[in-house]
Amino acid sequence: MREIVPVSPGKTYKFRLINGGAHYGLRINIADLKMKVVAADSEPVESLHVDEVFIHTAERFDVEVTIPDDWDDGESLWIRADTIETAYQGYQNGIRAILKVFIDGKNDNNFPEHVYDPINGDIKSSVERSQDHLTLNCFERETFERAPCRGRCVDISTLTYSNEVNNINDDQMQK
Repeated sequence: MREIVPVSPGKTYKFRLINGGAHYGLRINIADLKMKVVAADSEPVESLHVDEVFIHTAERFDVEVTIPDDWDDGESLWIRADTIETAYQGYQNGIRAILKVFIDGKNDNNFPEHVYDPINGDIKSSVERSQDHLTLNCFERETFERAPCRGRCVDISTLTYSNEVNNINDDQMQK
């Protein structure tokens, strides 16, 4: 079963990404959108835009994601959480949810909260990563640079704590 997360074009959403597992770090990507990291372990940080975040055991990151205005009603994309070794070993081992676009007034918004794995392939897959792909909190840098996933790594130590709380406005928040 896959959870469905309804979103609307042009709106900004805040996600709290948590690794509640005991053994593995997770590589999180939300529909290949840039994520604005605004907090680490619930402490506000100077914002940083990244493509994905590695979340090690018991870590938390708050990210904001803005849904593009040109997304179509009914469009579905993956929210991916893969274990770290998958980038190096070349297979998928993780969990998925579905980010599904709903445009106000275009449908009745009666949708299931969970669905079985889609068999017709109507969910868009990840685009191939470029050298500009930015990952926060990578595992050991030397191993990351040898992995076939390409892109750049930003150490968690580059985040600086902020006295300013990074909240999106209530009118931007989907309730």
